Amino acid sequence: MALRQVAIVPLILSSCVLGAACSANPAKFLIVSAPREGKISYMRVQRGGSIKRVGTPADSEMKVLIGSGLVHPQGLAVEQVRQQLLVADPDAQKIWSYPLISSGGTLSVGSPTVLAENTEARWVAVDGSGNIFFSDEPRNQILKITREQALVGNSTPAVVYDGTALTQVSSPGGLAVDSFHAFWVNKQSGTQVGSVVRGPAGQTGRALLQVQDQHQNAQLQRIVPLSKNSDKSYGLCLAMNNVYYTQPESIVFGIKKMGSEAVTVTNRLKNPRGCAWDGDGTVYVADRGAGAVYSFAGNMRELSAVQISKTVDFEDAFGVAVFSGASTGGLSSVAALVVALAAPLLM
Repeated sequence: MALRQVAIVPLILSSCVLGAACSANPAKFLIVSAPREGKISYMRVQRGGSIKRVGTPADSEMKVLIGSGLVHPQGLAVEQVRQQLLVADPDAQKIWSYPLISSGGTLSVGSPTVLAENTEARWVAVDGSGNIFFSDEPRNQILKITREQALVGNSTPAVVYDGTALTQVSSPGGLAVDSFHAFWVNKQSGTQVGSVVRGPAGQTGRALLQVQDQHQNAQLQRIVPLSKNSDKSYGLCLAMNNVYYTQPESIVFGIKKMGSEAVTVTNRLKNPRGCAWDGDGTVYVADRGAGAVYSFAGNMRELSAVQISKTVDFEDAFGVAVFSGASTGGLSSVAALVVALAAPLLM
């Protein structure tokens, strides 16, 4: 039995040699929206928190990913498991879902489906289970479509938080979700009700049951303003235990998920909008006023001011997301081959 299992190792190693699946630089893409042009573009970026570009100079330029069919795309999110790009298009009153297809250093999309309609959503987020959350600023609501709904094409959302009942929802903007919580910024009265607010994500009943300490459970289920330092904020993203959020002019703030003093991470931007963490060490920020995307090391333990670097010029940059997908013929194909060939040996 042991000898048969060991026999699989050369197969895996040879697959690493023959294919790019075990490359130190798997396909990872920065995706950015340009609302005024109604388009979404991308470029390939490196793994490991590096903001350096890869490949030839042509690889460091933004390429059009979606050039038609959108009206005014703003917030973006990536559902990594099903490899879907979610696009909030408020002028179309829709949230779109596009299949993402990566091959080598290029990225393309398949035919879109409508995740939600009749909503003026400007921002969208997805949790690790595939549940979709979005904010509807005119209706003063935060809504949710479950993974199961998305799979069967049910576009009727449930209201998670409603501003008519909760003062902590005040023209909600950017949002993000982890295993326990939803985090959102407010675009009105933030200094009174919360610039950044944390609340139970609504899908976390099972996770909450795993918390044995009753006091901790109660804390997790509370709706808590994490900061009140800005009346109006735009984008928000999570990076490890940190929450980053953008002001209309120049500033990106950082705060801890469980609460801390808000820290100015940078005040050197022009009109920052969306932000996204790459899952390694880098946070990307779209600066609409500067027509560029900037980046900084976002996985810091102690929040502080950081040096920012320009990643790429991109006119009207608004929403930003990062896709970490295996290339066609990459890891998923190798894994399937290994399982298929290994099965007889393990019987």
